[in-house]
Amino acid sequence: MRIMGLDIGDKRIGVAVSDENVTMAFPHSVIANDRRIVDSLKKIIKDKNISKIVAGIPRNLKGDIGHQGKKVEAFIEENIKPLGLPVINYDERFTTKICAKEMGKGGKDIDKFSASIILNDYLSQYEK
Repeated sequence: MRIMGLDIGDKRIGVAVSDENVTMAFPHSVIANDRRIVDSLKKIIKDKNISKIVAGIPRNLKGDIGHQGKKVEAFIEENIKPLGLPVINYDERFTTKICAKEMGKGGKDIDKFSASIILNDYLSQYEK
């Protein structure tokens, strides 16, 4: 079984997937956040034998959930939780900024690398 990490944006969703031993996350893909999102996620879940989802929730510097975080929470309730897997909402402060700095601000791939940072952080803290 593997764990899937998500970096949820208004237009795109970055996806990362753990190895089978659930010790390390790898960037997987970037998928459009459109009307086909649930089908796209179901395919990855089936193909990669996913048993749990870790979804990044943006928080502000104080740790509170702001406007974007509330949009992401609503998206998770509507689209992710109905998939029937355990869903962990995980603080993703600064992941996109870290990736932008490391990758030189570049392109849509930043979303899947952000997802891998979110998932690797979760794995290092909770899946030992």
